[in-house]
Amino acid sequence: MFFRDYLLLMSASTAAAFIAWAVVLFSVDPAKTGSVGVALFYGTLACALIGLLSIIGASIRVWLRKEEVVSRHVSRAFRQAILLSGMMIGTLALLSSGLFRWWTAGLLLVAGICVEMALLATNRRG
Repeated sequence: MFFRDYLLLMSASTAAAFIAWAVVLFSVDPAKTGSVGVALFYGTLACALIGLLSIIGASIRVWLRKEEVVSRHVSRAFRQAILLSGMMIGTLALLSSGLFRWWTAGLLLVAGICVEMALLATNRRG
């Protein structure tokens, strides 16, 4: 798959995810649907964020480092997009439950950094 094809497919998927998130945001009442509505909200938002961050990250990487293989840029950007989206969704979940504090944000950040460092160390060995 060429990078242009990846961008087109990922852009279409991200647009669909943002549309799905908007539908959930404006038509689902969390008081009536309970945990299903909340899961739909966070799930569609996570998919949209993963797509958006992956497109941005891969594009910047390809633009800055043209000498490396594009598939490596895409895989790194996708992995980091999943990690950042998880941290953002975690922050929103902490905010909605009233548990967000400066130290919980710090723990979330440290956990994200530790996961990324562990994945980098694993990739270098293998």
